[in-house]
Amino acid sequence: MRYVIDGNKILIDDTSEFCPKHILECGQVFRYLNSSSGYKIFSKNLFCSLIYVDGYATIETVDTDYFVKYFDLNRDYGEIKRRLLGFPCMKEAIGYGYGVRILNQDPTEMIISFIISANNNIPRIQGIIERMCRTSGAPIGEEGFAFPTLEDLSRRDREYFTSIGAGYRADYLVKSVDALYHGFADDLEGLDTPSARKKLMQLTGVGRKVADCILLFGYHREDVFPVDTWIEKVYLRLFGESRATPARKADELAEYFGDLSGYAQQYLFYHARETYNIK
Repeated sequence: MRYVIDGNKILIDDTSEFCPKHILECGQVFRYLNSSSGYKIFSKNLFCSLIYVDGYATIETVDTDYFVKYFDLNRDYGEIKRRLLGFPCMKEAIGYGYGVRILNQDPTEMIISFIISANNNIPRIQGIIERMCRTSGAPIGEEGFAFPTLEDLSRRDREYFTSIGAGYRADYLVKSVDALYHGFADDLEGLDTPSARKKLMQLTGVGRKVADCILLFGYHREDVFPVDTWIEKVYLRLFGESRATPARKADELAEYFGDLSGYAQQYLFYHARETYNIK
């Protein structure tokens, strides 16, 4: 990926591996705004402005190092796509979502966000997270708010999470925030993927799919393959009818794609969400 840092800007002229729409609409991130002037993307207590015109991307931010890592700009997605094209089922999805990249997001933010995501749709998830940031996070920029710290959230009760629209997940959030605040996830980075998944699933409100999303998007574990309703449709097209549970399908897909599983999931998810007929 070719990019240049110029002051507070990251300039990208190789957009064959970088497309904001593909990156932001493949189910991995919830905190961004899209307007006629471009995107604003929020992570932790930082934000960037992203303008994409005529195949050139400009990212403006006070912390260029953070957003170089956030957008995974030092990883060769051309090589990843070349390897994935060894799987015949990937050609159409990669051609459609050529600019997908897996973001390096904050683990705590991902744990809380994906607990909110359970049995939910993306617009509603975004609304709940936005209200949480607006009412518990510090202002950043002209129209954004930081993701609340665990200290901030540890002071919030069930009624608060209910008031922002979390519904039955309010109890999950109270209990999981308390566990995280007291260091539950401090050793997750050093665990292997099965052990990290097992530990995450001890948190209230974290099942297999949510755990795999957290591992992929919060810890960049490329050997997981989260299975949701869109991936169920993909599985049906690839392998036909099956009585396997979603967890078993996730295991089968991860075994099939190996260390490319997370990347394959994102290309296939985006392609399915954008092109499959909803029945």
